[in-house]
Order: sequence, then C-alpha cells, then structure tokens
Amino acid sequence: MKLTGNGLFFAFFALALTAGPAAWSDGSGSAAAQDAQGASSQSADDRSIEDALDDIRNRETEKGISQLKRLADQANPEAIFHLAEMARLGIGGEESKPVAMMYYRLAGKLGNEKAAMKLANMLYFDGGGTPAELAEALATWQTFALQGNAEAAYLLGIIYWNGENGRTPDPLRGYGLVWRSAQTGYNDAIQSELTMRAQLPGKARSAGQVYGERLEELGFTDELIGMDLLVEGWEPDAKEEAAAKPDDWNTVWRLEVGFALREDDAKAMMERISKEHPETIKGLFGDIVESPNRIGRYRLLFGPVEGLHSAVSLCVGLKRAGFDCFAKPPS
Repeated sequence: MKLTGNGLFFAFFALALTAGPAAWSDGSGSAAAQDAQGASSQSADDRSIEDALDDIRNRETEKGISQLKRLADQANPEAIFHLAEMARLGIGGEESKPVAMMYYRLAGKLGNEKAAMKLANMLYFDGGGTPAELAEALATWQTFALQGNAEAAYLLGIIYWNGENGRTPDPLRGYGLVWRSAQTGYNDAIQSELTMRAQLPGKARSAGQVYGERLEELGFTDELIGMDLLVEGWEPDAKEEAAAKPDDWNTVWRLEVGFALREDDAKAMMERISKEHPETIKGLFGDIVESPNRIGRYRLLFGPVEGLHSAVSLCVGLKRAGFDCFAKPPS
C-alpha cells in the first residue's frame, strides 16, 4: 500500500478544470449552498477572485491572471494560491514548479491551508527527495493533522505504516492516523483502513484507534507504538522461563538476527534487543555464534521457536523495529 502521489495530489485539479465556480473557490460545499449565501456574504476580494477565475474559464486568461496578480500585490492569500495553480498547470504561460512552489509557500505563510498542503505534497512527491524537503513536508502534514486535516492524517498514516524513506515502520501509529481520517469520511482513508485492520490483531487495532482519538494529546514522536501487540496472543504479565540452549541450533526453528557482525557489534545488538524488545524474545535462548564462511564475524540466534508461524510472527516484530531477521527451519 504505497503512496501514489500524483493520484492524490492532482485529484482536485481534475475536478476544478471541469467543474463550475464552486469547485474553483475553496473545494468545500456545494454550488447550491454557496448560492444560498448570496453575494452579500462575500467580500469584494472574494468576488474579484471568482470573477478572475470565471475570466480564465472563459478563455480570457490574461485578464483573469492580471486580476489575481493585483489582489496578490495586496497580500491576498487566496489570489496567491490560484497564481500557484496557474504556474503549476501552465495556464497563461509555461508550467513552472519552482514558481508554483514559491507562490504556494507565500500563500501558506499568509495562512492559506490549501497552499501549505499543496507545497508539502509537491516537496514530498515531486521534489528532489532531499532530507530538508522531506522534513518540511512531514512537519507541515503533522501540523495540519493535529488541527484536524483529514488528508494530512491519511498521508502520514500511510508513511508510518509503510516506513517510507528509511523510516522504521510504525504500523499502529499509521493505522491510528488512517482510522482517524476515515472517521471524517475521507474516501482514500476509508479503503486503506479496511485493508490495514485486516492485518492487525484486535488489541493492536484498538491501540491504534486510541492513538488516533488522542492525537492532539499524544502528538508525534519517533517512539514506535505497541510493537508487542502485533504478535497475537502475547501476554506481558505471563511468567515464562527462558529456554535452554539447544544442543544443535540446526535441529530447531530459530530466529537469525544480523549477519557478518563484528563481535562488539553483535554483543551491543544482543543487549539492545534484550533491553528494548524483551517481549519479542521472551522465553527464547539468545546466543551469539560465528557466521558461516565469515571468520571473525557473528550473528545472533534466538530459540527454540514453536514452528513456522511463531518464527515468522516474531521476526516481523524485529524487522519492524529495524533489525535484519530471518525465520530459520530445522535443517
């Protein structure tokens, strides 16, 4: 379930270029509802923007853009937003992403949420992929998700779920954000939530939903949420003694973690897993053994594990925490 930036980002404009004035204004409400408000509820600038967009739709492009520029000179964020749209789509001139991004950024700084979101989407999906661009996009989405923006919550949810751009997957946080977005009726989130929920144990789903409900309180951190809940049936209070070391590791199901590690690195990894993920290796014997065909290099073994299903489930938890893990059968 990877993000498809173009499909998400350009959906508004496929509508805007073929629809009536209501779809060009702010993307919310029906034309009938806007008509009912009457011209008296619109400011002079609002009416001027609508007139400019009508001119552009009626192929009086130069006249419409000139009107938008006049309003932009007066720091009208909505007019600046529409100038960004013109630059991105190449209406009245050549397409120019840099110019569009400049206008989006300016309108966003003046308080236009649509512009700030469009800039974030461009930076993430169509930018150069630099750490600065990705960080700016994520920060923008996080800000608006905390303010109730359903699109921002959905996009972040997919990113946390997948662990994109080097991020460790955080499926409960991702599910919670998508679930929160789905509660608002956001269509993409509704479909994704159904797919995600089918892959999560019941307790994990509940924990993700609690996070979504309490997003304003809990916010965003780099700490992974409830990874222990991804293994169905694990009980944190259960008393369980560690298994004895197998006489021959090749005769049992086991987890192999890391590969060709230096001895100090292997010991550090063993200590980290034991400290940070005790629930995953609970009841298993941990061992550091030399890697085959790599003299002086080591790997970690945990076991014995009861069969394929348990080995795979436990490895999934370690992989999502950033460790290379392989479920190995008896040979």
